[in-house]
Amino acid sequence: MASKTLTAADIMSTKLFSIAPGAGVRLAAEYMLKRRVSALLVLDPKKRLLGIVSEGDLVKRAELGAAKKGSWWLEILTTDRDLARQYARAHGRRVADVMTRTCIVAGPDAPVATLAEMMERHKIKRIPIVDEGRVVGVVARADLVAAFVRTSGTVAAVHAANDAGAAAEIRRRIGREPWIGSTMVSVSVAKGIAAFSGIVSSVAQRDALRAIAEDVEGVRRADLGQLRVDKRAIALTHAIPIPMP
Repeated sequence: MASKTLTAADIMSTKLFSIAPGAGVRLAAEYMLKRRVSALLVLDPKKRLLGIVSEGDLVKRAELGAAKKGSWWLEILTTDRDLARQYARAHGRRVADVMTRTCIVAGPDAPVATLAEMMERHKIKRIPIVDEGRVVGVVARADLVAAFVRTSGTVAAVHAANDAGAAAEIRRRIGREPWIGSTMVSVSVAKGIAAFSGIVSSVAQRDALRAIAEDVEGVRRADLGQLRVDKRAIALTHAIPIPMP
């Protein structure tokens, strides 16, 4: 049976740490320290997302000496609107002045793999989850790590009930890989140990077979002692059927 694709709804945190746009910047900083969080959602009374205020926003403050005057030529190239916004972010007293207004969001049905790709592409640490215009949760990098720990060996593996089932699953997975034509191997499973024998054409193929076996439920480890690497085996690609007893 196919594994269920994990989505944002499966891993998101529904406990929202938020603040109003009119709240003071100092209050936001104190709230982050008290709750031990690195960012706060900025929401309106209907839980609609207005922005995010993070530690990165606060370290740009004039109080820390971070609001440095840019070079004269950079000021010429920067619009008055952007210069005014930079001043407000550095000197403003309200959360609305310093928050990041452009936020990357996703829906509850977004696959976890998509969320991870979004975080990597946009260089962000968290993604608000929005449903019908309202924030219903947040997925942070820590949630992705927790999902990996929780699901490794279950979601990524088909549940083989016994050794025979595990061996059949290994053969099925091997058979669907495009690089398998250059191997002549057999596999059996006993007491959770997947034993391979035969010939492969590269160390990479040997390692891939081990990875396949160790990803199957019920397999504790792979025994590759009887698996020989012979580069000449590549000449036999697709010429000899793989003996899979």
